[in-house]
Amino acid sequence: MQSNINTEKVKNTISTLIENISREADSKLLGEYFSLYKKEISLFNRTKAGAYLLYLYDQGKRLNLSKEKNNAQKQDVKTDNNRHSLAQEDSVRLFFGIGRNRKVFPREILGLLNSKAATPKEDVGAIRIMENYSFLQVRNSVAEKIIEAVNGTIFRGKPLTVNYAKPRKEEEDSE
Repeated sequence: MQSNINTEKVKNTISTLIENISREADSKLLGEYFSLYKKEISLFNRTKAGAYLLYLYDQGKRLNLSKEKNNAQKQDVKTDNNRHSLAQEDSVRLFFGIGRNRKVFPREILGLLNSKAATPKEDVGAIRIMENYSFLQVRNSVAEKIIEAVNGTIFRGKPLTVNYAKPRKEEEDSE
């Protein structure tokens, strides 16, 4: 089975991590974290835990710490009501070939846009997640950049399709 990991990127991330530990980290605070890590994670699971954190970072994900919050999101994933709508004349809708079936949430899409296309949250409006796909409202000025940067990206083991959404009437006819 072929891996979808960008090995060079991960090696660079690890190298940067090691450099930052010696340059930027507060050694006393890091020591406290290290002690907790050793105390809470068995010797046999420490390497896996570190690899999992690297995986989350590399995939632009965050560690989900709240089971209750996760369950609430699963029940109402359709629209991210916390996102502001952009003016229609200044924005366009994009189609993303991921949806609830791939367990995607608005925060993950925002993280993906930030990591791959350096898109600020302010340039993204409403996010609507359907069963098999999603729609994002984005500013006209960043739409092409997002498509170029994200289309074809491997997301959760599969290439991601991103393009301009069809007009709403065609979308409703095809459902």
